[in-house]
Amino acid sequence: MTRALFAKELKQYRTSFLVWSLTIIALIAMTMAAMPTMMASAGLKDLLNAYPPAFLRAFSFDLSSFSDPLGFYVVYATLYVALLGSVFSISVAAGIIHKEQSLGTAEFLLAKPLSRNQIFGAKLAAYLLLVLAINVIAFFAAWTSLLAFSPGPFRLGALVIVSTYCLLLSLAMGGIGLLTSLTVKRMRSLIGPAIGIVLGFYLWDTITKIASQYEAWGWLSPFKWVDVKVTVPDYGFAWWRLVLFTALIVGCFLSSLVVYRKKDILT
Repeated sequence: MTRALFAKELKQYRTSFLVWSLTIIALIAMTMAAMPTMMASAGLKDLLNAYPPAFLRAFSFDLSSFSDPLGFYVVYATLYVALLGSVFSISVAAGIIHKEQSLGTAEFLLAKPLSRNQIFGAKLAAYLLLVLAINVIAFFAAWTSLLAFSPGPFRLGALVIVSTYCLLLSLAMGGIGLLTSLTVKRMRSLIGPAIGIVLGFYLWDTITKIASQYEAWGWLSPFKWVDVKVTVPDYGFAWWRLVLFTALIVGCFLSSLVVYRKKDILT
């Protein structure tokens, strides 16, 4: 029965998954196709030099990215993976359990020989597979685009690391969305508010980078936890960043399970 529920969730989100995946692939490919021209453009470098340092820092613009293919990818294409991946993740997580109540099918599902733990586990497994798959697709889109358009060598290991950070960010947003959906009593759709959460965290991170005196407050946003300084020679995983992501992800999922087990089903 749990396998049937797992398969049902995958089937229900397959169209959305395909649309988001193709969108991310197209955006990465189009952006990276412009890399050879943009990296060779002296005029663009001069233009960036004219901007205030705070503005460049807010959007992760770094002049060293024009001499490093992976740096170019991070500046111009990672945003698509981070933002769109997070929006897809939080949209699925916010709706995967909440929809049963909004559609009036929660009682029917609970009347089956399934415990709440089994329902939660099957839906969470489907969600995790979808998020993992879309991030793997984004990684291969980036890798193949770099192979096709890079004018020089790039570090595959660094690409794996920054892609993993994007995956962790997606899971963090999903955890927040899932917990939020289970604490909201009556709302027909949570997709709009879920997207607002992602954009809110992103804008908070951007604003605190521009206003450097408030930069410490930027750590309230999971977007701040993603390390995009791929041009640094010793770039790698920072254990404390992994701890922050793990604590938020596990904490949200466990809290969601506790809330779901005690939640009254409203009709």
